[in-house]
Parts: sequence; C-alpha cells; structure tokens
Amino acid sequence: MASIKRSTPTKEIILSGGTFNSPQLLQLSGIGPGPLLQELGIAVRHELAGVGENLRDHYPVRMAARVKNASTINELSRGLQLAWEIIKYCVTRKGILTLQPTLVACFWKSDESLEFGDLQMTFTPASYAEGVQSELEQYPGMTIAVWQQRPESSGYVRAKSPDPRHKPAIQPNYLADEIDQRVLLGGMKLGRRLFRTDALAPYFEEETSPGADCQSDEQLLTYARERGTTAFHPMGTCRMGPSTDPSAVVDAELKVHGLEGLRVADASIMPTMPSANTNASTLMIGEKASDLIRGRTALPAVELG
Repeated sequence: MASIKRSTPTKEIILSGGTFNSPQLLQLSGIGPGPLLQELGIAVRHELAGVGENLRDHYPVRMAARVKNASTINELSRGLQLAWEIIKYCVTRKGILTLQPTLVACFWKSDESLEFGDLQMTFTPASYAEGVQSELEQYPGMTIAVWQQRPESSGYVRAKSPDPRHKPAIQPNYLADEIDQRVLLGGMKLGRRLFRTDALAPYFEEETSPGADCQSDEQLLTYARERGTTAFHPMGTCRMGPSTDPSAVVDAELKVHGLEGLRVADASIMPTMPSANTNASTLMIGEKASDLIRGRTALPAVELG
C-alpha cells in the first residue's frame, strides 16, 4: 500500500479547484457552514456560511428549425459528403472541419426599452437530436440559442460525505427567480422572430423545437426547464466580499476571511456573473492572483472617455 505523504507549507496555500471542487474541499477541511459540517460529522475548524452558496450559471435554451434551399452541417458531416469535406480540408484547409459549433454570437436586450443588453444569443447552421446536444439531426437544420447574461437565481455546492471521492450535491436552481424567467422568455421570443425574418425566409422551412404547438409563456417556460442546459459557466461559490458580509468567503486579495495563509483563485470567487462568458474573467483572476501573491503593485488607473 502506498504511504501517505504530508506537506507543511511555509507561506500559504492557493486553492484553485474550480467552482465545484474548491467549496467542497473547504467544507471537507472543516471550513464552511457549521450545520452542514456537523451533519456530515466533520469538525468545524472555521465557520463560514457562504462556502458553497451563491452558485450561478448561464442557462442556454436552444430553438431549432428545419432548413430548405441550403446545405447545413447536419448532412455535410455524413457519408460521402463528409469524405469530401475531409479531402477539402486536407487540400484547401477549408470546409466544415474548420468550423466551431457556434458561428454567430450577439448580445442584445430582452426588452427594447432597456438601456443595456441582458441577453447573449448564438446561431449555427446545424441542429441536434432532441435531448442529445452532441448528435446532429438527419435533415438540414439550424439552431438559435439564448441565455440571460446576469442570472438572479442562485444555488449551492455542498459536500455529501466526508469522503473526498464522493461527488458533492450541485443545485444551480435555474430559473428560480421571476426575473430570470421574464428575461429568458423575452430572449426565446426574439429568437423565434429571427427565424422568421426576411433574410432567413428562403431557408426557413419550419420550427422543430419547441415547435408550433408551444405558444404560451407557460409552455415556453416548461420547454426551457425541460430542454435548457448548462453553458459550463459556473461561478460564485466562494464569493468575494467584505468581512461584514456574512455570505462572503474571500476578501479583495482572495484571502479566506478569518484565516491566514489560504487563498482561493478561480471562478468561485466572482460575487456576481459577468455580462459575458466567464473564460476571460477567470484568466484575469489567475493573473491578478499571481500579482497579489508576488506582491506586485497595481498598475495606475486609466480614465476612459
């Protein structure tokens, strides 16, 4: 049996497990909500109610239509047409093998009266089998996806066992907040309008998802709850905030409140969702963390405009 080696840090520990693993590891170490730790039989070493709370994520809902008068990725990725696409790529470095799943993206408003956008939308000349995002439809298709940029609904990540090999409970509570429901409904209706624009009229044959029978707000929300998926943008479970905020886990230098020598540096420290995909923000957190750890002074502020 392999022996267990222990290491004692001389300066500090940097925890970068991500939005799901960082709070779980803190909880298993006795850092987190007291009632949860006691329920799991974990000794409470430092009580922090916010560890694992404030989980947020983008929640895309996809609407699809059957295409006419044009070729789409669906049929070009099968049989002899796929063989031709492979040859085309080898010779010209062009064709569907050079494409990513999302070909068009935009930011817009769920309500035209808003000053700033609250939606992100994407388009691709492909459609997917019902409930299977990785399987293309057999017929030509296109898809519009929409999601709210700044969700109000929040959930949690909570350890289910003292054993680190057991996965935690993850509950994002998608669409729990009425604001999220209203914004997503506005986005879905906008997506349907885009399918029926003059520019797409020569190619739009019929809506296949959610389909002509899905019309009322209640029906659209039911479809959204059943068919929506994660955008893989989870954040917020070790949120940054002042020590006076009972839900905050780390301070402005990413140090865990009430402890010395422990920082968290990943997407879990975001207090609220940025109005964009989280990749760039997460990279920035890593870069800023490295400057903080090395004691580099901040660059001077630059006034815009």
